[in-house]
Amino acid sequence: MPGLDREAMQAAMLRIQKLSDDNWWTLHASCQLTEADAWVGPTGNRFGQSVHNCQRELHAMLTQTVTMAKDELARAK
Repeated sequence: MPGLDREAMQAAMLRIQKLSDDNWWTLHASCQLTEADAWVGPTGNRFGQSVHNCQRELHAMLTQTVTMAKDELARAK
């Protein structure tokens, strides 16, 4: 977040955290349904694996983004 003053960086970090919180559970319901065998057979299994992989990737990206924003804010002190 180069070029931002401390207050703007704080606002950006809070917005990033809120977006992360809002989207953390986006794939949770689909993952639960696949675990409850809502989709069956080979196609259902592939879909379940795909949804779980996407959820892991989403969580990793959100965690990394929040961490980067917090680190940048800490460096601005």
